[in-house]
Amino acid sequence: MAHFVALVRYPPSPDDDIDVIRIDKAGNAKVGLWGFMDGSTECVVKITGPGTATPGKKYGNTTQEWALAGLSDASVVQAYSGTRPFTGLMKVARESQEGSLKERNKSRLEAENAADRAKINGSYVDAIPLEKGFGNSKVLAATGMRAIHGLAVHITAGSGKANTGKANFEARNASTHFIIDRSGAICQYVAASIMAHAQGPGNPHFLSVEMVGSANGASCQSLTDAQITTGRALWGWVREQYPNVPNKLARAFKGKKDGGIMGYGADKLYNAMAEKLGDSPLGSGTADSIPDCINSMGLSCHWWLDNTVKSCPGIGIMGQLPQILGCADRIAVEGDSKLMLA
Repeated sequence: MAHFVALVRYPPSPDDDIDVIRIDKAGNAKVGLWGFMDGSTECVVKITGPGTATPGKKYGNTTQEWALAGLSDASVVQAYSGTRPFTGLMKVARESQEGSLKERNKSRLEAENAADRAKINGSYVDAIPLEKGFGNSKVLAATGMRAIHGLAVHITAGSGKANTGKANFEARNASTHFIIDRSGAICQYVAASIMAHAQGPGNPHFLSVEMVGSANGASCQSLTDAQITTGRALWGWVREQYPNVPNKLARAFKGKKDGGIMGYGADKLYNAMAEKLGDSPLGSGTADSIPDCINSMGLSCHWWLDNTVKSCPGIGIMGQLPQILGCADRIAVEGDSKLMLA
């Protein structure tokens, strides 16, 4: 079905779907209508309330730009095929005037608002706002998360504390929303309403948490009991904020990624783990497509959301994902012990 997308890349992508159209101070915005052709009929965007919609550039038969002008918070946007509604109703919100990207992140994390800063066991988590390596500094209107599908688990390449990641993230132009260290301490670096640079194409739809690894830097290891406990509490906050996210695993990636094969037979073991998790009572099946995994909802991990060939979070932590959902025991597959650290 047709839907509205943010124009953050060219050609536009259906993965950049938006829940709210954000207008500037003058009430203007530019959005894409993905799937604008209904057979041989071109869809038309209409405004209920103040404002006008003017068609613009087309990208093949997939996306058409629409310039919106004179809108207010009372305006509602919808696309039609003839007289038939062809998208859902899109509400309008005024774009924040918080300033630069780093100022937005800082102000949102300093505000005690559970929509932006995680609240666990009645208290807001510690926060250290990043100043770069997140969002989209060139298109401020495109910094935000899209529809939230869940939480993605990662593992760091070395040891450390939850509150010592700022310099490393900014030097690498990378980020995560949260870090949980091996003692169970948690720190937040990016506001939940802003995209982190964590899992490639999965960034717009999944919040991210880095679990701190052990000193030897390998990723095929296990979470501590304290990390599972805090991870479970963080997952509880995610589900409170986004009630549509089920207490389940998102779809698990079972397939081969372009560009390389991991050694030690990890590819086969990762696929075996995906199949076992997907078939479990809290599973949502498997897919051989990363976009299919991104479009599912629940608890996920880096390997299932990114096209890049990286071992993160490792076979051991994959098997512990059900424990973050509340299960007592981890899941294992034959041969996984040779990839796991003690």
